[in-house]
Amino acid sequence: MTLKEELMELKEKRNALVERIEADDAEAIAEGEKLQGEIEAKEAEIEQAEKKTALLNVIGKKEKQEDSAMEQKTGIKALNLEYLKNNRGTVQTYIKAATDTVTGPTIPVVSQNVAEIKYNLGVRDLFSTEAISGNSYTFFRMGATDLPSGFDGTTAQGAEKPQIHPTYTPVTAALVKKACHLKETDELLNDAPYLESVVRGRGVYELQKAIESYLVSTLLGTSGIDVTVNTGISFDNLLKAKMAVETNTGYDADAIIINPTDLQTLLLTKDGGSTGQYLMGGPAYAPYGNGAYGAYLPIWGMKVVSTSAIASGTAIVGAFKACASVITKAGEGFRVEVANQNEDDFVKNMVTVRVEERLLEAVRLPGGFAKVFTA
Repeated sequence: MTLKEELMELKEKRNALVERIEADDAEAIAEGEKLQGEIEAKEAEIEQAEKKTALLNVIGKKEKQEDSAMEQKTGIKALNLEYLKNNRGTVQTYIKAATDTVTGPTIPVVSQNVAEIKYNLGVRDLFSTEAISGNSYTFFRMGATDLPSGFDGTTAQGAEKPQIHPTYTPVTAALVKKACHLKETDELLNDAPYLESVVRGRGVYELQKAIESYLVSTLLGTSGIDVTVNTGISFDNLLKAKMAVETNTGYDADAIIINPTDLQTLLLTKDGGSTGQYLMGGPAYAPYGNGAYGAYLPIWGMKVVSTSAIASGTAIVGAFKACASVITKAGEGFRVEVANQNEDDFVKNMVTVRVEERLLEAVRLPGGFAKVFTA
């Protein structure tokens, strides 16, 4: 029974004595005075409980605001380290799904967060993004369109319209898990900001690099990308690749992926004039002093992503947004988890930080990409 229900019951007992009290029943008067004292005490108890609840609500709201501020500042949701400190030595158990091969105890999940990483334009930013609820994805890879001989779309009045035949090939790909973990001492539980910097600076960064390599290698391994520009990386050849993409698909190539060594060669290229101006802009100014310096200026109107995920001597030009997507697991995203019940962490005062993501790359229109290289 709640406090308010108890109060209501006391008032009902008191009210039931009204007639007897009006008749000067001494016993009823004494009982009524007792009940009135209990009612006043119960009302005071309820008032105190309501004040306590209001205070806790204010504190909870303040903590949420502080966590939100931390997320905006660091890009990683606050790790629930207090929970880990207060639950050391505990083991949680759950029953896995029937499709899983292992059933048994698991390490307690202390923090299961999506980490928003702040970094320069990377390979992943070039693709469209989607999410799926399952663990595999079937998409349709577009091939050439079969056209009638001499097709130009002209049709006489009342005549049968010419038929065209787009070709599509269904492709099913499973989500790939990319993950890593690192260990730190238990003392870091009392130093949350530093632990977050460790996660962001080591685990998250290294996993992002691994994902970038996966996206590049998958794209280069896709059958059907254009490989006609094979006489080396140069400004001229990058433009030829851009035109090949437009010719093959009708889409405008929007970005270039290039190795830092090859980009350096392009950045150091000068014109043949007496001034020897850098074609991509000098160390302080844009080309020919027209504007301020800008790192990795667009080449032929395309964004430039410099990464060691692609080997020197090879570049990719493509219509990334239109022709491919990065598919992730809905509701999971980039996960950062912390626990102290792994292997011998507990007896060694260690914590394990796990970073992982499940994703796949769907290249729907291979002709929307061109590989620039030296045959």
